[in-house]
Amino acid sequence: MKWLLCIITTITALSAHTAHHDNEELKVIVEPKWEDLERNKTKITQFGGKWIVVGSITFKKKSKDPIFLTKIDLHWNGAPLEKLTGSLYDKPLDKEFMAIEDVLLCDGCWNKTAQTLILKFNSKKPLNAVNIFYIVLTVPEQLEPTLKHGSFDITATSLPEPIALQLQDSLRLSLDIVD
Repeated sequence: MKWLLCIITTITALSAHTAHHDNEELKVIVEPKWEDLERNKTKITQFGGKWIVVGSITFKKKSKDPIFLTKIDLHWNGAPLEKLTGSLYDKPLDKEFMAIEDVLLCDGCWNKTAQTLILKFNSKKPLNAVNIFYIVLTVPEQLEPTLKHGSFDITATSLPEPIALQLQDSLRLSLDIVD
């Protein structure tokens, strides 16, 4: 594959707070967000916190070679967390994002020791020309300041081999300056 020979450039755009990894065949964009999806106090209590979109991951692929995602690991960088609940959603390109069952890819599993949210897909997800995924966390009120002063690294080894071989470093989703 010709993309194994490409050199990946990491750009952290401080003004937009995004991380990019790209070459001619594949581009990965990680963008932090902090969007509260639930303002109903009853549902916040029921779910154990607010549903917050903390970021998006966009894959843009030119290659016709099939690539399938099966999991994404988000390693937490910040004050240690006892528990973290999160899910990964597929955002349809032609619609506004809604955290509904139809676009749910998986619920995460928190590894307290590794401080990692493991998002193992319910089924293989083929990458199209453009795929956008939203990371939604259930954030209890007392956890909000902690999360806003940390970041997640998307571990390259959790991604498919063609992507992992290109990414020499992790992709960082920095939440410490989004408000």
